[in-house]
Amino acid sequence: MWPMTSGGKQYDLTIYGATGFTGRLAARYVARTYGTSIRWAVAGRSKGKLEKLQSELGGAPAVVVADGDDMAALKEMVSVTSAVAACAGPFARYGSKLVAACAELGTDYADITGESDWVREMITAYDDAARASGARIVHFCGHDCVPWDLSTLMLARRIESKGDALKKVEFYDELRSLPSGGTLETAFGILAGRARAKTAFDPLLRHEGAKATHKTIARNVNALDFSSKGPFAARSFFFMAGVNANCVKRSNALLGYGDLTYSEGLAFASKFAALANFLQVAVFSMLALLPPTRFLLRKFVLPKPGEGPSDEFMASGYLRVTGVAVGQRGTTAKSLMTFSVDPGYLDTARLVVESALALSLDAEKLKHVPGGVYTPAACQGTVLLDRICKTGTTFTFLDEGEGEAKL
Repeated sequence: MWPMTSGGKQYDLTIYGATGFTGRLAARYVARTYGTSIRWAVAGRSKGKLEKLQSELGGAPAVVVADGDDMAALKEMVSVTSAVAACAGPFARYGSKLVAACAELGTDYADITGESDWVREMITAYDDAARASGARIVHFCGHDCVPWDLSTLMLARRIESKGDALKKVEFYDELRSLPSGGTLETAFGILAGRARAKTAFDPLLRHEGAKATHKTIARNVNALDFSSKGPFAARSFFFMAGVNANCVKRSNALLGYGDLTYSEGLAFASKFAALANFLQVAVFSMLALLPPTRFLLRKFVLPKPGEGPSDEFMASGYLRVTGVAVGQRGTTAKSLMTFSVDPGYLDTARLVVESALALSLDAEKLKHVPGGVYTPAACQGTVLLDRICKTGTTFTFLDEGEGEAKL
């Protein structure tokens, strides 16, 4: 048995949903990167699967059994860990009780959700409890939405350093990735619709119990954008842009960038390539919306929950996010963030682990952050950026006339 951490907990990190596709990648990442240098556990509902994973990882992690519907087991699990990295989705189906347990007991939490409406529910239900207990509940800690959230934070600071305030940010995304069965299950759940509870204002704007005054307007590329004046000929629709905009909206409410317009799309070197991408997305969306073709896709074509891209494909993946910011007085700033492997799974696993470890291992650097429901930029901020840049990400400012300034 390990001794208690400096915070009085048995584990620095517990990966929940560790036998799922992304959770398994997260466990592999911890075993490879940290081994036994940290105190950690893998958790989920199947003891047999967890013990098999433990064996595959050389016995490094402890095993904790907790079903997502068993509140007593979840409370027992979170009571002995400094931070939870949650990988079990769809989160609207499996994640709410875990958030409730962390918020009640003061345990820090990071997840990989991209489910904006569920995040709204968590803010409404648990922001007050988390503020009271000291728990930092941080959503959107994977590919959804760390690259764009942290890039916006850094661009806002860059504009501020020049004596201006952020007014507009545009992102140009270059991406190679494929969805897993779990991601598709979440997407189909969103397509099926989820009733939103009526609130006085959008919960993403909630700050210290009141409505934040700063506005964030999304102007994402809905189809095609041929008006780019930058290095790209065109942009096309990116299905995660809306989620990223919601994350930045929450960050703006908490950090106060100012009234902000957010725009994002996939970037292409030619208008033809952008058009081809849009048509492909349009055809798939049409087939996914129709119940008969959606059934056939799920039955015979698409990966099932727990399945995902091959290791070979993920190794060939990448993400490059170019950000262009404009201030209220016309000041400009430009950035580039890169990921050299599949961002949706390999790097999502890394991002959520580092997000959780920032909360536990870098607790002293984040002691000024009180409890509440957060985004990565509003909670871990540059502490997280430092961690991911030391483990595979690059971040560079590309301001015209000033050369390059790397983090």
